[in-house]
Amino acid sequence: MHTFYVPPSHISANIAVITDAEHHHLRNVRRITPGETVRIIDGQGNVYTGEVCDTGTKNASSEVRMLSHEFHPRVPPSMTLFQGLPKNDKMALILQKTTEIGVTQIVPLHTEYALQKPSQNRYQRWHRVVISATKQCQRAWLPELCDPQTFQASLTQLDHFSLRLLLNPASNQASHTQHIREVLRKTPQATTIALFVGPEGGFSDTEATIAIEKGCTPVTLGTNILRTETAAIVAVAAITYEYQL
Repeated sequence: MHTFYVPPSHISANIAVITDAEHHHLRNVRRITPGETVRIIDGQGNVYTGEVCDTGTKNASSEVRMLSHEFHPRVPPSMTLFQGLPKNDKMALILQKTTEIGVTQIVPLHTEYALQKPSQNRYQRWHRVVISATKQCQRAWLPELCDPQTFQASLTQLDHFSLRLLLNPASNQASHTQHIREVLRKTPQATTIALFVGPEGGFSDTEATIAIEKGCTPVTLGTNILRTETAAIVAVAAITYEYQL
C-alpha cells in the first residue's frame, strides 16, 4: 500500500486532499486510479487508510475518502540534530538517513566552518527529502526541518534540553571528552536531547569552548575521524539504540 503525506490543513470531513508533489506522485508516478486503497499520514501522528475517489482529472489535486484512523503518540526522548551546514548536497543525505533512524527535529547551522548558504529552492528540496524519508520508513511523525540559524542562536535554546551533546573531532583527545555511549547510559531518563554535529572541519575551538561553557557535554564516537554526514548518522543511531526508539 502506497503512503502519501497530507498536511492536517488538507484533511477534513473524512476527506484528504492531496496536492502539489504528492498529487504528481500519486497520479503520474504511481499511476493510482480511483478505487485503490492508500495510506495517508499527516506528520502529526495520525495514520489513515483511505480509498482514492478522484485523481484530479479536472484539477491539480486528488481526493481520498478516509476508511480508518489510528493515532501514534510520540515515543520519548525527542531528539534535535543541530547540523553544521556541509558542502554540496551532503545535507540531503543527513536529512534522509536521520529521518529514517528517528530524529525529531533538524536545525541547519551557520557555523564558522560551514561551507554553504542554502537557497530557498535547496531548502524546499530538503523538505521534500524529509517527507519522502518519513513515508519510506512509515513514520507517523514528520521531523521538523527548521530554518537555518546561527550557531550562537542555537545556544540560546539549550535550556529546553535535558541532555546536550557536542560532537567535535577536535576534542577527541581531551581528557573531559567521553564516549557517547557512556554519557547516554549515565542519563537514562533524558526526555529531550540536543545533538550538535559540525560541518567539515568540525566546530572551531571558540565555538566548542562556548558550547561547553553553556552546558554541552563533549562526546566522541570513537578513535576514527568520521565525515560530517557519517558522524551525524552514527550519532543519531547510537541515541536511538540506547533509548530503544
